Amino acid sequence: MKAWDALAAAAALLWSSPLRGADGFATHATHRAFVRNDSTHRAFGRVDGPSLPPPLPPLASRARRLGAVAELQLQSKSKSAAAAGEGAAIEHLDPTEEEIDAAVEYLAGLLQRRLDGPNGDAANDDDSANGGGDKVAYELAKGRFHDLTATLDGERLLEGLFLQQPDIDASAAENIVGGMEPAISTAPNAAAAAPDVRLIKLAIAALQSLLVYGMQIGVKGTSEMQHRLVRHLFRPGDPPMDAIGTWTDQWDADSVRRLKFHRDVRLGKLVLAKMVRKRSAAGAFGLLVASGAWTRHEDVALLRSGFPVRFLGWEARAADAATRSERDVDALLGLRADLRHHKVYTIDGAATLDVDDGLSVEAWEEDGDGGKEPRHRYWIHIADVDRWAPRGSDLLAAAERRGTSLYLPTATLGMFPESMSAGAMSLAPWEDKCALSLGVELNADGSIDAASVVVAPSRIRVDYRLTYDQVDEMLDEGAGHAEEWPIGAMLAAATRRRAHRVARGSTEGRVPFPIPKGMVTAAYDEDRGEYDVSLKIETTHNSGANATAGMAEGTGDEAHDPYCSPVSSSQLIVTEMMILAGEAIGKWHQLQEMQEGANLDGCIQIPNALELPYRRQPAPDFKSRETEARQLEVLLATNRRYPHAWYARRFFNKVAVSEQPGPHFGMGLDCYVQWTSPIRRLTDLQVHASVKRYLRRKRVNAMLRKGMPLPPELTSVDLGYDISTIQQPTKSPAIVDPIDYSSGLGQIFAGRPIQFSSSNYWLFEYIRRKIDRSSDEEVMFESVVLGCVNQERFQYAVYVFELGLEHRYLSETGKLEEGKRLWLKVSSVNPRMELLTFSLASKSGGLHAQQKLPAPAA
Repeated sequence: MKAWDALAAAAALLWSSPLRGADGFATHATHRAFVRNDSTHRAFGRVDGPSLPPPLPPLASRARRLGAVAELQLQSKSKSAAAAGEGAAIEHLDPTEEEIDAAVEYLAGLLQRRLDGPNGDAANDDDSANGGGDKVAYELAKGRFHDLTATLDGERLLEGLFLQQPDIDASAAENIVGGMEPAISTAPNAAAAAPDVRLIKLAIAALQSLLVYGMQIGVKGTSEMQHRLVRHLFRPGDPPMDAIGTWTDQWDADSVRRLKFHRDVRLGKLVLAKMVRKRSAAGAFGLLVASGAWTRHEDVALLRSGFPVRFLGWEARAADAATRSERDVDALLGLRADLRHHKVYTIDGAATLDVDDGLSVEAWEEDGDGGKEPRHRYWIHIADVDRWAPRGSDLLAAAERRGTSLYLPTATLGMFPESMSAGAMSLAPWEDKCALSLGVELNADGSIDAASVVVAPSRIRVDYRLTYDQVDEMLDEGAGHAEEWPIGAMLAAATRRRAHRVARGSTEGRVPFPIPKGMVTAAYDEDRGEYDVSLKIETTHNSGANATAGMAEGTGDEAHDPYCSPVSSSQLIVTEMMILAGEAIGKWHQLQEMQEGANLDGCIQIPNALELPYRRQPAPDFKSRETEARQLEVLLATNRRYPHAWYARRFFNKVAVSEQPGPHFGMGLDCYVQWTSPIRRLTDLQVHASVKRYLRRKRVNAMLRKGMPLPPELTSVDLGYDISTIQQPTKSPAIVDPIDYSSGLGQIFAGRPIQFSSSNYWLFEYIRRKIDRSSDEEVMFESVVLGCVNQERFQYAVYVFELGLEHRYLSETGKLEEGKRLWLKVSSVNPRMELLTFSLASKSGGLHAQQKLPAPAA
């Protein structure tokens, strides 16, 4: 199947999904964390994709150098673009050389006026306030800069540039309003003359080109490598970039996508030349920052990726309609179980708004050989997002445009509007909420009792909205083992599950000391007009048997890393319960009966098969790499913990996605399906829709066998099959709206480099500020050598404790041993270019030295 082939190819990139730890293993770090690493970033360019048109060759003549933007098409809120230009009024501009010059000079004049404002920085943002302004130009520009700035203010400013009133006489102004085209002035001050509508359109295209050019700042690699970074934006059937430009009446998300894919910067370069600025991405970036359209911290990686920056009007309206919708297909069919008697807990970070999982424990006693025996069923309740964003809905179309939520240092870009993700979908406390619930019992060794697994749409009521810190405190003080005994029961189950997976070879056991990761956040201070940057160092699975964060086995402080977050029992509970849900639904799936469809008593039965995207990882081949395997053992035996974790990465295979269940070595599981974050991941939501359709078809077939009428509100999309033919014994129902697990992968491809680049920027900004604030000549950091990257250049991977940073270091003293401690100083740092270099420091210091603590164990 093509969909499975696409998923298999995508797994080469996405094996470091939100379930992957900072060590690069396919393990389930807390499902809320996002982790970026160098190998994922590098792998991005290697994923195969559709055949792409070659980059445009350089053009000789002056007129041809000035090609405009890609063909635009009519605005649509459909899930995918229709044929390019279908239904849109397309105008081929075919500008002359003189028109191009005039349009560029017109735009340069508007930008210069902005720069030469009353404060010497930027002009008045609203010329129309004084009754002036070119309303025709403004109406043409309105909406043309969506997703070309990271802020709504920036978008409004770019539109407002065209409100500025050129110096024209009254008759010329009347001609413009009347739709006539006045003559073009060729005087030196051509920007002050009245431009015609065609040249306004060219000027808008030139500004878009300038914005795209500015987005390329910091992009490294060959032209082909850069082309690969935007290949996810290509769609079969897209028109080629026109050398002379076209114009459509409306500008939509597909127009922006094609603009960012083609990356036509030729008009932008001409604008820079006209304004006597350096014709480079840095020159374009500087001009846009100076104009106020961008901030100096503009997230250009986000902009050039094509990931939607803001929700469009139709998406907000879809969210509003969904909030008011009372349609519940699962309740209509009697499938939604009432579990409001369960005591449900949610455990999240304090700032989390989109709560998508809750936990509860069901306890009872059964007669056994020795009398009454206690039994427990552990319930994982996942937000029923499909209830609010069902198949075929506009709200689902909005999610498909994104494919995932992005967690950036400055903000979270949700897959759904916040009114839904933090509202109707979120499992808020003390409200009736829809969920997809899974109940499971465990055997004594921590394995799953497959026959016990129950899956059902449900209605729940969350009793406690807890943070990780609150749960840890409850456990420490005993409340989690007394009045809130379900928390203690879940911790006991999670501990058994971790031991079970470690015994089966999971990475938590093979790599007991994973390398921590610095998680940087940047919060905007309105009063200061600046971002406050903070850094927290976390481990990927800092709980249970893993002791990277906090105390390891032993009793001395020598095992303590003072920079890292402490060990967390609450993290263990959530991590293991989410992994349990992923394995349990796979085992449940394998026990379900698949129905091909049959004619029973003259009544057609709907075919009922269920396909799920299993994540599989083969075991490492230690035997054929015996020498390397011995080196791995030596590193751990000699207590070189972080070098051991770094070295172990080379042994672990990438994760593949298949419709066939199979073992996941990194997790120590027989099977695994990812489905616990439907608010944040499109593939998880698709699993929900598939499972619910299977349960619905099963119920409908039972109703048909009993001769019961189907609810008239039921649709073919609800079931995935055409139900209009059910009463026609000679005709088998046709498939409707098949679920493609590979849809949305393009944006997921783009998402990880965005997070990687954005985190790097703010981490390097954190370092730059630290240097600026320091009175010392050297700002130094303690590091440990992880391993050699390039022997000829003496290039090593090092881990910087205080920054939670893995980085490259060119040794100034020749060969270095794994585990060697180094004090490094910052030689240079440039956040915008994502450049950071270290050299040897002349002295030592640091947090543990200041507090007279032992050095971190690494």
